[in-house]
Amino acid sequence: MNALLVGSGRCFQLLCLASVFCASVVFAQVPQPYSAQASAERLGADAMRSTSKVERASTKESVPGDVGDMMSQAGVVVSRTGSSSAAPILRGLTGYQVLLMADELRLNDSLTRAGGNALLNLIDLESIQRVEIIRGPASVLYGSDAMGGVVRVVTRRPDPTQDVTGAGGNLYTRFATATRSQRLQASVGALHGPFGVFVSGGYQHAGTLRRGGDLGSQPYTGYDLASLSSQLTLYRSERHNLSLSHQSGHIWDAPRSDVSTPEDRQTTLHLDRDAALLRYEALFPKQRMRLHSYAAISLRSEERERERPGRLSIERDRVLGYQIGSTLNVALWRDAALDVGVAATLERIGSGTEERRMDTGMSSRGRGRYLDGSSYDSAALFALYTQPLGPRFLVQLGARGTWVGATAGIDPLFDARAQQRLDRNFLGESLSLGTRLELTPELSWLLNVLSGFRSPNLEDFQTFGGGARGFSVPNPKLNAERSWTAETGVKWSSRQLQASVYTYATLLTDLIVRVPASFQGMTEIEGEPVLQRENASHGYLFGAEAEVLAQLGSGWYSALRVSGVWGETIRPDADGKTLTEPATKVPGPFGALRFGFSSGQSGGLFAHADLQAQLPQSRLSESDRLDVRLCENGPDNCSKVAGYADLSLRAGVRLLARMTVTLALENVFDAAYKTYASGVYAPGRSFVLGLRAEL
Repeated sequence: MNALLVGSGRCFQLLCLASVFCASVVFAQVPQPYSAQASAERLGADAMRSTSKVERASTKESVPGDVGDMMSQAGVVVSRTGSSSAAPILRGLTGYQVLLMADELRLNDSLTRAGGNALLNLIDLESIQRVEIIRGPASVLYGSDAMGGVVRVVTRRPDPTQDVTGAGGNLYTRFATATRSQRLQASVGALHGPFGVFVSGGYQHAGTLRRGGDLGSQPYTGYDLASLSSQLTLYRSERHNLSLSHQSGHIWDAPRSDVSTPEDRQTTLHLDRDAALLRYEALFPKQRMRLHSYAAISLRSEERERERPGRLSIERDRVLGYQIGSTLNVALWRDAALDVGVAATLERIGSGTEERRMDTGMSSRGRGRYLDGSSYDSAALFALYTQPLGPRFLVQLGARGTWVGATAGIDPLFDARAQQRLDRNFLGESLSLGTRLELTPELSWLLNVLSGFRSPNLEDFQTFGGGARGFSVPNPKLNAERSWTAETGVKWSSRQLQASVYTYATLLTDLIVRVPASFQGMTEIEGEPVLQRENASHGYLFGAEAEVLAQLGSGWYSALRVSGVWGETIRPDADGKTLTEPATKVPGPFGALRFGFSSGQSGGLFAHADLQAQLPQSRLSESDRLDVRLCENGPDNCSKVAGYADLSLRAGVRLLARMTVTLALENVFDAAYKTYASGVYAPGRSFVLGLRAEL
């Protein structure tokens, strides 16, 4: 282990030296020109912000196991509570403080938790066109939860631009030894004139995970996953596009790896999500306007089982959601652009529990983790104005107003006379100001001031029951979390080099934390401390991030990504005194380096090496020390979270433009480690085979 930490430190030093040598820079796409024809959203995501993308083309060679692996390619720290989960940590924030999206649809809902989740992995892998990552607050465009950033999965869809006819398909399979996993994916698409269809689906089985070193297999891992996606272009012309899409993902038999023991086994029996999205796009050249509208319905359900001596507890939750939205992009005078939009979400909640006694065979039903019949609705109006001031200077102003309403009946846990009815309304505002100055045709300097907010969801208001770190009781009196971020950076974009460097400072206020509480006079229930959420904290985050993508010639390339965050929070302790401590769940400095070769030909070779390293994190909060994902040996035996170094090698060949074969050796040194805030170890040394055939 000491040798591993020394190696990790040395690897990270090399990464830092390389980043200083390259000294410009987070990989970004080539900025779009200042044109009113480009939407303000694209300008905000690409030209004005710290962003990354992972395109489908790169995954054909890297054969990722899930969406979490794709985010890792972009230098994102991914927390995995269990084998099936993959939650990004962006700028020191994670869980429901980072917004996850699939196309226009929010994956975050009123029951999204503060910790890890598997929402992204419910998206069919073969249907993904690219994964976009926006770092820092993005609430003006995307609303609540976008405090640390946004991860948006863009799915594939047929795009017939002329009268053509054709059909094709893909078949993809992946095998990995350390996870004992097999994945089979297939897709088919067809075009005929202005109409098109694309359908993809897959199944994956992951067995018991084998850890690195001499740790052997990790119990309570493995799961099954099935997914299906379809995209139908109903009509397309030069000015109009009407499409309908469907997404379906199902995970079952996924144990909670971090807290399960032989005497207390916790398992997600199933996690399901189904969604349908109707999208309409229109172009009005004479009026210099572009319209984008959508309407969607989704259903997410989850069933969790907790098995203890003599009894079995089952929790069932579901969220039925409706989402609508519309954005109008208008080209104004002097190449200015204005985006105005509206969005609304309606959610209806079902929740219940069942308790079964093994000795008597008796069962009973009761209040769920949340109140059955609750609703959680929101509506928003936003505008983003982009104005070039001369050929080299661009200014962007944005504002959003959001209303959120949460309602439920009287909570049966409390006396009806106490009026514990949840009926809360919030008004949240978000503002943004950004500037971009072209110093040279390749080099730009950017400065942004951004605000973000997160309205408390029903997980905050209503949660009742045991969990990984305590027994939660409801609190209907919470207020919204807010953030203010100032960031500055430079971007370099040329044919051979695309790079950027950002530094930022964030102020967080009204942070919701779990504090000691009591329920019916008890401060401990079933051996777990009673905790309640309160707006009891504010904090600061300071950080820097850099990415470089370089084309070295003759098919050789390299990519470098480094990031680091320092954070501090101020909150009252158990005695009501002010306590200053490190911010919660802030990972140590992280770096990722890729060096590779690709012939770029239909029948060529490719190979690349990936090195990832993270330094130990000794700045831990009290909450961190109580979290078994960070301190699995308990708070008294935890002075720091260990760092790691991981080297993976991949190589393959493209045969006759129809088949791609990839062989990989992951975790070459068989390191035993967990990515930050994870409840499951990373796979040990693993051989991976990926086969893709284009039909």
